[in-house]
Amino acid sequence: MKKILLFVFALSLSFGIKAQTSLTEAVDFQSIDDYGTEVHLFDILDRGQNVALYFFFSDAETSPYFDPNIAQAYHHFGDNQGDVYFVGVAPSDDSLTIANWRMEYDVDFPVINRISVGHDAHEICEDYGVIVFSTFVLIAPDRSITIDNIWPILDAQELIAEIEDNMVIDDNIAEVSDEGLGIYPNPASSVISIKSLASGNCDVSIFDMAGRCVKNIKIEDISNATINIEDLDKGVYFVDVNGKVEVLRIVVSCTRYANNFILVIKQDPTRTAM
Repeated sequence: MKKILLFVFALSLSFGIKAQTSLTEAVDFQSIDDYGTEVHLFDILDRGQNVALYFFFSDAETSPYFDPNIAQAYHHFGDNQGDVYFVGVAPSDDSLTIANWRMEYDVDFPVINRISVGHDAHEICEDYGVIVFSTFVLIAPDRSITIDNIWPILDAQELIAEIEDNMVIDDNIAEVSDEGLGIYPNPASSVISIKSLASGNCDVSIFDMAGRCVKNIKIEDISNATINIEDLDKGVYFVDVNGKVEVLRIVVSCTRYANNFILVIKQDPTRTAM
């Protein structure tokens, strides 16, 4: 299969064929990405986010030129916490080759590979009629496909501009939860950011499952703060923000490429927006 697709890729270079999907409306899928996070396409669209699908091979000749630009766009749009949710679809790769690819090209957007649980990458390629790689597809919250053929992807800013011109903004998306707290990115590898409707000084404590305080930070402005988590091992943690109000589950990649843990965020219900 891979050799056939690589041959098609070579032909595309020779004859100027642009990668694209043949669809105008999204096909649903439900899978587990390489971070262990469930990716249910229609659930993501229904909460108002656009979805960017990047169909690729980790060892393709385009990877050094295209893939870092996808990663820059992923970060620009908020690491899947903003208006665009990025997912790589790699039909010839497994977890090991994706981990090596992450290290080589310094990319961290989630990927569905050929052995992913649920709909694997090969099935998604078939559903979307993708036979030329790399292909970048943008899906709007109403499930319409607004971009079917960004190719080549040689400049991150041009890619970002193209996405901004074609994405659909749902004004009902809140940057913070109903309880006034937002944590991102999800998953995270080194730093988490906190957005809160509250403001002012705050003590943030992180506890492990045994109840030991493993980190305590004084935050000057809790409305928009960042916390470095590189020193934490994988596992389950509780993060206390001035008391308890809401439990928020976040999958975090602590070793950048593989290990996952969960942060549970708690905030004081007595704190109000200023």
